[in-house]
Amino acid sequence: MRFWPHFFIVKNIYRGFYSLIFVLQNIFFVTLVHAQQIDFNIFPRPVEMEPAIEFWVRVYTEVDTSNGFLHDSKNLSVIYARLDRDNQGIELRRQQIKDDLLVLATGKRTNLTSSQEDILKLWPDRVSNERLKTAINNVRWQLGQSNAFLDGLQRSGAYRTYIDEILQNKTLPSQLALLPHVESSFVPNAYSSADAAGMWQFTRPTGQRFMRIDHIVDERMDPYISASAAMDLLEYNYRILGTWPLALTAYNQGVGGMSRAVRETGTTAIEIIIDKYSGGRFGFVGRNFYAQFLAVNEVERDINLYFEDVRFDDPFEFIEVRLDAFIDAREFAKSVGTTIEQLRIDNPSLRNVVWQGLKRIPRGFRLKLRAKQFQNGNNLLARIDNDFKYSVQLPDIYYEVEREDNLQIIAEKFNTTVSLIADLNELRSRNNIQVGQRLMLPQGEPSSQNSNVLREEIVSAKSIELSSNSLETPDFYEDQPSENILSFDTIPSSRTGNQVISNQNQNLPDANSEEIPIENLDLIPIISSVSSANDQPLAIDIATNNSDLANILDTDPSNYSININGTIEVQASETISHIANWLDTPTWDIRRLNSMTFRDRIVIGKQLQLNFNKVSRENFKLRRLDFHSNLQRNFFETYQIKGSEEYEIKLSDNINRLAKNRYSAPLWLVRQYNPGINFNSIYAGQRVTFPLLKAIKSPTLN
Repeated sequence: MRFWPHFFIVKNIYRGFYSLIFVLQNIFFVTLVHAQQIDFNIFPRPVEMEPAIEFWVRVYTEVDTSNGFLHDSKNLSVIYARLDRDNQGIELRRQQIKDDLLVLATGKRTNLTSSQEDILKLWPDRVSNERLKTAINNVRWQLGQSNAFLDGLQRSGAYRTYIDEILQNKTLPSQLALLPHVESSFVPNAYSSADAAGMWQFTRPTGQRFMRIDHIVDERMDPYISASAAMDLLEYNYRILGTWPLALTAYNQGVGGMSRAVRETGTTAIEIIIDKYSGGRFGFVGRNFYAQFLAVNEVERDINLYFEDVRFDDPFEFIEVRLDAFIDAREFAKSVGTTIEQLRIDNPSLRNVVWQGLKRIPRGFRLKLRAKQFQNGNNLLARIDNDFKYSVQLPDIYYEVEREDNLQIIAEKFNTTVSLIADLNELRSRNNIQVGQRLMLPQGEPSSQNSNVLREEIVSAKSIELSSNSLETPDFYEDQPSENILSFDTIPSSRTGNQVISNQNQNLPDANSEEIPIENLDLIPIISSVSSANDQPLAIDIATNNSDLANILDTDPSNYSININGTIEVQASETISHIANWLDTPTWDIRRLNSMTFRDRIVIGKQLQLNFNKVSRENFKLRRLDFHSNLQRNFFETYQIKGSEEYEIKLSDNINRLAKNRYSAPLWLVRQYNPGINFNSIYAGQRVTFPLLKAIKSPTLN
């Protein structure tokens, strides 16, 4: 199969020089790719955001990464100084600005120093003392990006037509192709301090909804696979939130975060949310994400005004070969006549364990090869001797980290090096491993005294690894039949007249009920990755990171908040027993408080009154979020979303049975795709969106 993206090349654009030859050579490319006039009905540009947009245009075009701006973090029209990238000089000037603001905040307007007068001129006339006082703590440094943006423009040539094709197929706005300028400057192997990875900057929990991410394959690092996943995510965000400013901001903040912003502000207007919303993680980056998107569109539209010489990378052209067996990477490269280095460059989703020979390339994996070197991939697999084709994956050898361990101690235990362990496990830091964390070890026979070594051949309650030597290994990349997806029980529909198909009474089972939702079945747990920023082998950090809960629920628009009056909205998969456990109270107390009999069941969307005498609101919320986080994390270890489909409800339909039998989807996921629908009153003709799922096997087997 030919993996194409073709691209044009823009040559030497000079400001002020427009000849007929230039127009003939470049107008097609500039019109279709760079100079697209943004549709403000789709991507509105509120006047309140103009200062922020202008600020980011300047960041992307005027100042390179050796310089930057000291500016006010709330009012981006206030730029105090342009400085060289020198920490000492930056902090000295920042303190001077804060001192001057402190003086101005007292109301002093006469006998000012020149620097105080300069600062005052930056602010609107009659600026209040309170506003200047607030500004003291808002003096922020922004590094310039003009050279990085220009480099990103050049790199984008390799990918843009492919991205445009995805957008066209999905009928999404073409301007979304520019998002990597904001996220990564089109760097395919980018990593962020928030553990986001790849050109499209997916975190692991969000990425696992759409891609394979494990210790063998990380599809976030493939710029083509992740491009398709990014558009799936943006499409989902837009479906939930209804506007592109919110959908784009949710790409950074999560659809859950932006759903909370809409609920708390009572508006979908991005400019009001930016001004009024002060949710937990909605800081400078969240407030500016949409403005940055509009800014990069403006720069690309008028590219010749900002950059004199733009040269775009040629597109890569590949063929793809779907492997019919597990094959060692070096043996494959040698057999077909390429280098392991080139194979690694062209297949960045394969992780270090593959290139170091500790894992084989998975069966079913679509391996990319340069089309110029391999004109026809039909007979490539025939070049590989059957002796190098395997029906099973190599086993894993893990070490479970103990208290007082660090990488140096572990390396000495197994006669290896810190660098090899860090590289094998793709640790971006060497000082922040956790008790209970599993580290893959180089192949070899461990000492018998190391009881914490877990081999795949040894199956125990402590180990989730399965034997790969005793059975035929299933193909991770082969589509699994939907019938294999675990089922959950449903409630019969009821009808009132001809309109309501199901007052589905989406009742949720009590703990002592025989109903077992799919969400509550035990699935294989994830092995968390760890990263930080230092190289010293310090002690292990065993503190719980509660932000992980929010990360996992980033794509969940459900309302998990507690109302002022002590009520909550019941969510899918919750039972009255769950809620009672989170409150440390008997279920009957909840029933009595809500005038419920023993036979009554809680209903999705119902407002339930709670009493927080035994457990604080914060602890209850943490327990609840932990439940839903684990539920969704475990589910997406086993299933991936491969699109969505709108279904028009028919007279005889029941939403539970549709979810289970037709789409094999848990109800909580269906509700995420339809947050505005009352699941207790589905009617004929109503359109409901269902996720399309693909069942996957345990990555330890592949």
